[in-house]
Amino acid sequence: MMAGAPNKKKTILHVIDALNIGGAQELLVLLADKTPKSAYQTLVCVIQPDITLKSRIESKGASVFCLSRSRPSIFCPGNFITYFYQNIRDIVSLCRQHRVDVVHCHLSDAEFTGILAGWLYGARRIISTVHYPALLPERQSGDIRNYLRIAATRLLYHLANAVVAVSDDVAQQLKNVFRLAPSKIKIIINGIDVEAIHRTLPNPEHLPSLSALPGQRLITSVGRLMPPKGHGYLVSAMPHLISQVDKVRLLLAGDGDLKASLEQLSQDLKVQDAISFLGSRSDVPDILAISDVFVLPSVSEGTSLALLEAMAASKPIVATDIPGNRAVLRHGHNCLLVPPGNPEKLADAISFLLNHPRIAAEYGENAYQDVCQRFNIDETITQLIALWK
Repeated sequence: MMAGAPNKKKTILHVIDALNIGGAQELLVLLADKTPKSAYQTLVCVIQPDITLKSRIESKGASVFCLSRSRPSIFCPGNFITYFYQNIRDIVSLCRQHRVDVVHCHLSDAEFTGILAGWLYGARRIISTVHYPALLPERQSGDIRNYLRIAATRLLYHLANAVVAVSDDVAQQLKNVFRLAPSKIKIIINGIDVEAIHRTLPNPEHLPSLSALPGQRLITSVGRLMPPKGHGYLVSAMPHLISQVDKVRLLLAGDGDLKASLEQLSQDLKVQDAISFLGSRSDVPDILAISDVFVLPSVSEGTSLALLEAMAASKPIVATDIPGNRAVLRHGHNCLLVPPGNPEKLADAISFLLNHPRIAAEYGENAYQDVCQRFNIDETITQLIALWK
């Protein structure tokens, strides 16, 4: 059954694993807000129980449908198959009920359910956005689950009209791992609402909520506390940084699997009093506004929305010299790039920016100009609309 009718709004159904705070989810908030409402109706289907961002998406005018299913282990095959079957069934039902034109999937479970559901329903367009270059879970070499994942994903992508990569590095990984044809891949860089962030002014009243004091030099990193984000190297950099800079404090905004181990590492290094573990935050622009330096210590990255937000906030940046970051930043122009996995180099670069405020301010202004020109959400949506059509 073909969906939709002429001269009506097109209905876009975004399918996503969960609505926790993360880059893919923040992009959905922006798409719900900025996709032209005169021509498109935006729906969001969230598979898993975490719906932290549901109210924010709904406040932008989109409808959110929650399936609220926890993902079972593949080692419980009956539950695993039932989980995917029920999700596919319910997404097909949503498509029929709302006469969906485009099914657009984000993250892995959404791909496996949304692409198949869109194909079974007969959606006009089926799109999947790949947000991270780490395409496979971290498993031992030769794990049969990875071979099964590669085979299944290649079949799924054959059913999609396009696979969106958020960076050149992600596109290359899609070619290398899944042998995806270049004609199937569309590179669309994530964008942000630059001016909304840039207009946020520093407010000292936020300091107590960050366990920070007036006069402290605030180093901020935003991202899920997961292995690819490299936060362990940043925590390990703190003893060296504290020896170089007075009154320095690290603000870690984000939650994830590594929170407990990072807190333990900070205690082992005796730097726990100089670090604020903030958990998931909805006030990142306010945190950035009062920060002195933004740090992205990732060992693997697509196009980081947190990085783009720091650029919009005119912050000097220290980031790792990896492909996803190099596509956005330029060393000595809007940032300092350091080798990944090197705490001492991280500390030295942060110290340099804190001790050279004029250079830091110049980097921050350059970062703002660059993000305005290259990474505004309006350009992202223009390119997505071309795919949806």
